[in-house]
Amino acid sequence: MRPLLPLLLGTLLWSWAGWSAFPREIWDAPAFWQAWPVATGFAAAFGVTRASHPLRDTVLLFAPIIGVLLVSTLLTGGGASLLPFGLILIGALALPGLALAWAANRLTTRRRGPT
Repeated sequence: MRPLLPLLLGTLLWSWAGWSAFPREIWDAPAFWQAWPVATGFAAAFGVTRASHPLRDTVLLFAPIIGVLLVSTLLTGGGASLLPFGLILIGALALPGLALAWAANRLTTRRRGPT
């Protein structure tokens, strides 16, 4: 059940951003730049939890962007020629969230002590 929470939150967050951006690309909408720091904060919050897996949680939180991009591309009749660039950009935008999740995980694990 635990891995479903980041995936569900990511799907809701990025779907909202994609819906707000339609018919433009998600990167062009202010909703994307509002959703991105929220997703980064969620990643950091997941890093604090006891059952944290920072890499998995961050990937599940940011992966729904790919689905949103594919759906918006299909609905607007656009091509997928920039999809590889989009995947690289998604990875780069997820890095701050991953770094915060790892840092939060290390701090809380050190504070709790070995289990």
